[in-house]
This record gives sequence, structure tokens and C-alpha cells, in this order.
Amino acid sequence: MQIISSRPFSLRFLMLALSLTSALSTSAFAGGAASNQIHGLWVDNKNPDRQKFAVMVEDCGSKLCGSLYWLKKPLSASGQPKRDKHHPNEALRDRPLCGLQILTGFQQTNATLWQDGEIYNPDDGLTFSSTMRLSPEGTLKIRGYVGISLFGKTLEWVRPTEEVTRCK
Repeated sequence: MQIISSRPFSLRFLMLALSLTSALSTSAFAGGAASNQIHGLWVDNKNPDRQKFAVMVEDCGSKLCGSLYWLKKPLSASGQPKRDKHHPNEALRDRPLCGLQILTGFQQTNATLWQDGEIYNPDDGLTFSSTMRLSPEGTLKIRGYVGISLFGKTLEWVRPTEEVTRCK
């Protein structure tokens, strides 16, 4: 009699184990898909007329980073490529903005969240702690802050709808 009663238990255990394995593999697949969705080009505004820059987000070793890929106005008033003139380190102020890495050190913490990164603002030379989150709508929300996330600002980037040419 015990053998008969243990079979349903074994069958239930097997079904539970298969369900968990399936759920975990689906979850891992979804996380991998979201991880890949963050890679590529992002622009700073939904309206193409208001876009000022595009950033290429990619892997940098085991972390995520992003560099300026396109600038609406890549040249200064004198016709020269714009430089990182506000950087606090004077030795770095002559770097061209095109190709400048502005996102560094992001680590994925779940399927849609990257933390422990920094975002650099070449407009004022300031660097902020930062997190990035992929929204269900497909936008990239970047939170830059000082100290704790409460004291910060969230930027929303979107995929470009028009062709973006890499600046030189």
C-alpha cells in the first residue's frame, strides 16, 4: 500500500520539479533577452527635431558602458570638432566629444536593471552615480544622482527612428 501512495507523491514531485525547471529557464531566457535589448543606439528625445545626441550602449568587459555616437552639432562655432572643455581635469579638456564615453561601470542586477554605474555630463563636466532601467514600453530610463537616488534626475532615451550617422 505504501508503494502505491508514494507513486502519486513521486509523480507530483516530478511534475513540480519540471515546472520549476521550466519557469527558471524561461526566466533566464527573458533576462538574457532584456540584457541584449539594452545594447545599441539610444537618442535623448522621442521627437527627432529635439534630439541632440545618440549614445551607443555596449559591453565593456563584464560591465556596460556607453559612448557618444552622434551629435546634432558636432562642430564648434569655429568649425572644429567640439571638445570636452568642461572636464574638471584640465589634461582631459581637449578630448573630442564624438566617441567620448559618458556611461561607465553598469552592472546588471536583474532582467531590466543596471546599477552601480556613472554618467558623465560633458555640458558641465560633472559625473553622477547612475542606474539604468529598461521600461516595458522599450525606453531606457537613466537616473543620475548625487549621494542617494532621491537627489537626482531621470532621463528617458529612446531608439532612433531615423538613420543616425556616427560622428567623426
